[in-house]
Amino acid sequence: MNSNASGKLYTSNNSLIAPIILDSIGIGICIVAICKTFFMILLILTRRRLIKLKEKNLFLLSLNMYINVFIFASFTLDMFISMFMGHWNPTREDLHNNTLGCRLKIYISTIALISALYSNALQALHRLFRIIYYHCPFLYRNIYIYILGIVIQVHLSALVQLPVILPGHYDYEDYHCQVYLTNWRGILIGALCVWLPPVVLTVIIYACTVSYIRRNITRLTIRQKKRIKRDFTVIKRILWLVIFIILFGTPACSTTIVYHIFGYVGWWANHLTWLTFISSFTGMTIVHLYYAPHLRVLLSKSFNQKTSSTV
Repeated sequence: MNSNASGKLYTSNNSLIAPIILDSIGIGICIVAICKTFFMILLILTRRRLIKLKEKNLFLLSLNMYINVFIFASFTLDMFISMFMGHWNPTREDLHNNTLGCRLKIYISTIALISALYSNALQALHRLFRIIYYHCPFLYRNIYIYILGIVIQVHLSALVQLPVILPGHYDYEDYHCQVYLTNWRGILIGALCVWLPPVVLTVIIYACTVSYIRRNITRLTIRQKKRIKRDFTVIKRILWLVIFIILFGTPACSTTIVYHIFGYVGWWANHLTWLTFISSFTGMTIVHLYYAPHLRVLLSKSFNQKTSSTV
């Protein structure tokens, strides 16, 4: 009898090794995202005096993106820690948190996720104004326009989730709350309300910019062409970045499709979905430096200033 019990315990512990490893990887990625975003937030806030007046909107929009990813990564870290503790010690009853607070966590986390997506569209819109309405500096230099845009972004991110949260599509699963991957209605509504609008908006901005350049290319001066080329390159990179993030979000939808066709969902599907989510947004914070020259200049100035002060 003791040997049978020991065998069952060994089998149970062995079956939890893989989830614990994936939980640990998720915790590690979240910590990287939190450290990276916290460093950039701190850099922008503490080095405000090095920012040129005409570039303050660029830094505001970058700060907006980093703050949203920081919030999303923090809540995702809390989720992975709960999963790790639950998989490490499945007998602990106090780890089960099927409460309103659990659903509130995923709601706030998703607000930050959606806001991070819209923050890229807001940056593309700023570049669009610089290209098409270059003769109207009010549209791309007035900081209050972009503060209003950020406020709208946050409220919109909260509202678009109502079709998901009000019908009760957020459920408790694996020590945290989320939309069941087998819930095709909840996943479909989430995809249409959460992922699609920022992509469509960015594509529209890209198309409008291309159309303007093609119609006015012969009338532009060499100086205007150089400036437009720089801003258009940023818009194009933002578009590819958003598409990259959306592609990383496909495991959730593909899992639902596979389930309804074959009736099967692997134990790893939930981990795969959240690992791709946090990996894509961590990648976004890194890639942002690539298409945001104002941040590279700020980093360079800060480093040079620190070096000169120590000499």
